[in-house]
This record gives sequence, C-alpha cells and structure tokens, in this order.
Amino acid sequence: MRHTPRHAAVALPSRRLQVIAMVMAATLALIATSLVSQSRSQSAQALAKIKCKQTTGTGRFDPIVHHDEQGQVGHNHQFFGNNAWLSLSNPNAANLSDLQGKGTNCENPKDTAGYWVPVLQYTATKKALTPQAFTAYYRSWDFKETGEGQPFPADTRLVAEKHDWSCGQYMSVPPSQAIPDCTGATGKPGSTLTAHIDFPSCWNGVKPNHPASQVGDTTDNKNYAYRVGKSCPSGFPIKMVALRETISYPYTGKGADLELSSDAEHGTSDGQSLHADFFNAWDTAGFASMVKNCISGTGTFTTTECG
Repeated sequence: MRHTPRHAAVALPSRRLQVIAMVMAATLALIATSLVSQSRSQSAQALAKIKCKQTTGTGRFDPIVHHDEQGQVGHNHQFFGNNAWLSLSNPNAANLSDLQGKGTNCENPKDTAGYWVPVLQYTATKKALTPQAFTAYYRSWDFKETGEGQPFPADTRLVAEKHDWSCGQYMSVPPSQAIPDCTGATGKPGSTLTAHIDFPSCWNGVKPNHPASQVGDTTDNKNYAYRVGKSCPSGFPIKMVALRETISYPYTGKGADLELSSDAEHGTSDGQSLHADFFNAWDTAGFASMVKNCISGTGTFTTTECG
C-alpha cells in the first residue's frame, strides 16, 4: 500500500493559499486603479465652465462704462447670461435690482450675471457673426482647476482687456492679440476662431458702491489686480475666483475681413480692442455654492452646477 509523503499532504492547502492571495492582490489592485481613475476624472472636472446663449439681439449699450447715459451710445455689444437687459427702457441705467432674480440664458440657472463683448463683424458689410458658443470659465485665483478663490461680491462690475485670440484648442495656431488666420480650422468646436478674455483675481477688499444715478461707472476696476506670478500684488491680498470669458465663432477664414465694433473707437482694425464686461448679478447663494462644489474641492461636483 502506497503512502502519500507527509510533505505532500500540506502542499495542496499551501497552493490554495497562494492562489487566494494572488486573487485578493489582483482585486485590490483593480480597486486602487479604479479609485485613482475616479480621482483623476473628478480632478479634471474641478472647475466651472458655464455655457450661456446670447440674449435677444445686440445693442449699443454699456451699463458699466456708459452707466445712466441716455439712448444708444458707444459701440455695439453682444450680451450673454442675464436676459433682462434689452427689456429695460434704458439698459444703460441697469442696476443690481433690475437684474438679480431675473431669467438667464446660462445652463446654470443661478448664473444671472451679465456678460457682454464687442460685436465681431465683417469689415465691409458690418454684418455681425453670431457666436457659436459662449462659456464663462471659473477657476481658482491662480487659474488652477481646483484651489482657493472667493466669489465676487454682489454688484461687482468689471471691464477686462487682457485677451488673446486663437483658432481653438485643437489647432496649433499660437494665441495672438489680433484675429489670426484660421484657414486650417474645421469650424467645429475647438477648431474655429475663438476669443478669450481674462479678469483679475486679486482684490483689495473695497466693496462695490454704485449709486443708481452715477454716470459712467468703472470704479470697481481700481480695486482689482491681476496676479503676479504665484502671488497677488501688494495692496490686493484677497484671492478671488478667476473668470475667463470665451467666445467661439463659426469662422475659418484668414481674419483680414473681420473687425470688432470697438476697433475704430480704439484706433485699430484687427480685433486688438477685444475686451469683456462682467456685471455680478449672480444669485448670491448660487455663486457661493458653485465655488464650493466646482472650484474649492470641498463640495460635490455636479455637471448641472459646474458644466
């Protein structure tokens, strides 16, 4: 009668333990990979990109630079976001109470801010190009997707001139101050003529003060500054969210046949007068919630709120 060697009797359980250990290790590795992937995905989304449609029509109104002036003045603008502007008897006289709580053309219903830019038009005919898309990007004060930054106080009114033009993120055409040649673009999102305007993200703490009857009102601009490298400049220590207005147009030509409605007024003819306005009529609680959930990383990211 054959007897199984004693060492063979313990070999089978040992192999089973090895197999079980290998399966557990593989399972843990998959879980870890999944968690890392989810973390990276969440991190990549941690900013607000709020898409807004153009409001009805355009107009030679400017509720900041030409505040409380009568009639159509200055150059033509395209308005986005808050859709109360052109229903007012005098859009130039708009104040916070005229805008807050009104409707919006932005996907985030709490974003009732007013955004506007000069009209992009054909030089020969002055016919306006209808924007393909408008997006208000909100990031941390130092332009990172996740980080520090406070919401702008209600009624903040800013005009930003720091800008560049491109042919979209999928094109190798370098950003420029003037309208570039986009003849190689497809005209699809990310491959078409695109304007970018950045707002300052450092504040001195002076709160907005806008008398209803004040004529012309750019006082908030002196209370804000752009960051310098990795810090806010002296006198502007409070870190706010960084806002970028981005407008893409269905255009793939050389650019020589285009101008902005503000170019002649600024003594140029190639889009170098690009600028943008921001009138903070956000729902206050909605703005704070967006910053918490979409930028600071301390809340819950949702596409409904953050885009």
